[in-house]
Amino acid sequence: MLESLVDRTLRSVNDADAAAAAQRVAAIRTQRRLQDNALIEHLIKQKANQAGMVGAVTSAAALIPGFGSVAAFTVGVATDVGVTLRLQSELVLEIAAARERTLTPAEARNALLVVTGLNMGAERLVNQASRKLAEKAAERFAGRVLVKAIPFVGIAISAGANILMTYMIGRRADAYFQLGPDAVGDWSDSLRAVTGIDERKLAGWLGDVMQEFGRAFAGGARRLGRATQEAARRASTAVTARLGRGPRSGTAAP
Repeated sequence: MLESLVDRTLRSVNDADAAAAAQRVAAIRTQRRLQDNALIEHLIKQKANQAGMVGAVTSAAALIPGFGSVAAFTVGVATDVGVTLRLQSELVLEIAAARERTLTPAEARNALLVVTGLNMGAERLVNQASRKLAEKAAERFAGRVLVKAIPFVGIAISAGANILMTYMIGRRADAYFQLGPDAVGDWSDSLRAVTGIDERKLAGWLGDVMQEFGRAFAGGARRLGRATQEAARRASTAVTARLGRGPRSGTAAP
């Protein structure tokens, strides 16, 4: 089922997706006056943090009693994998636009397959690295109510895995569009290229996501819905529409 979801999500990319990505990039260029590498970094951080929040919410649904209804309100029918993959696909298209690459749907799908393809060995390395990020984030919040109120490390591991994966997909996409497919390498190479500087940066991003999650959790479902609306609801609507299903009955439209 997972492989089918991944395949259908990637194969559903079309001209409208690329056009929407180009519009988002143009708006960020204008509003934030970002160019070149600074623009790429902003795009990656934005999507990584959104994916991290989705990971936190879906993990909390499994780890915190009674939280499942909140997550259902926020994420709807899409799974963590489907929503996160959609966000990562959008990131690849946004980086193509930022590097001024015009892609046909077939070229976009090929780029996504090359950039996002992950083998089981690399997945284990990602899980190990995300645990390290979670432990660093826990050190930042040591002694705070947030760490005591929720299963912090377990939630942070899921959020950290999404952040790390999205970060590496962004870096792989940038290499792909600047230097070509041969520059991407395999996932083990990408993981080895993550330096201590990257780890500190990503731990900071994870800390920001967990802090936002903690505030939303403390404020209840309404604030949590607002905190994850951009990351989850828009993406889940796109995923479910591509799979030929409407949103869950009772879920409000964005």
